[in-house]
Amino acid sequence: MKEQAKPKDALTRILDSAETLFAKQGYNGTSTRQIAAMAGISIQTLHYHCGSKSELYNHILERSIMPVTAMINRHIQKMLKLDLGDEATLNQSINELIDELFETLHQNPNFPLLFFRQWLEQDLALRRVEWEQLAPRLRQWVMQVEAIVDQDRRQGIDLPLTFVSLSMLYWGLFTNQQFISALLNMDGESQGYMERLKSHAKELTSRCLRRGTELGVVEDRRQGPKAKPRPKGKAG
Repeated sequence: MKEQAKPKDALTRILDSAETLFAKQGYNGTSTRQIAAMAGISIQTLHYHCGSKSELYNHILERSIMPVTAMINRHIQKMLKLDLGDEATLNQSINELIDELFETLHQNPNFPLLFFRQWLEQDLALRRVEWEQLAPRLRQWVMQVEAIVDQDRRQGIDLPLTFVSLSMLYWGLFTNQQFISALLNMDGESQGYMERLKSHAKELTSRCLRRGTELGVVEDRRQGPKAKPRPKGKAG
């Protein structure tokens, strides 16, 4: 088989093909021969550029997560500079992040699919790749969110699990687009559908962050009004 493409062009085709197939079929359901065939190259060329299948998969995960990571980091750095003790400012910042996150996921649909399929795989090697690629970023984001959200608001919230739960919710809205759009009787590619998803995500996120404040208010009510200090005076 005569290949006319330059090495860079061949590598790009390999990565694009691998990302598409891994997202659609999962790691175990995709062979390197399928990837090579889709990329229009020989299996030898694929191994020359990308090494083993697991090395290629690792590269794909890193490439797919980069735009999402860059976007979230940019918003978090912006939020760290704001006074988010103000409810309106906090909500606006969260809404802006969700708006761009959903647009990023819409433009990179393979990203949530890759990680959801990976979580369904039972291969221990894939679990290691998941930990190396995603978990450190999640830990970093959680620590940054803890610095952003004030202590009173965090009361009663398991922030790491809340962060993971919301992330899986956001990604799930994209990986289940066909089912959700049918349920809502909406065109999954329409702007109206996208705006409805964003509105839903914003409301749930706001409720999660409000929960800490509400729990604090409930606890104060349970304790009852604080006793007022007795005025000092002469003993009767």
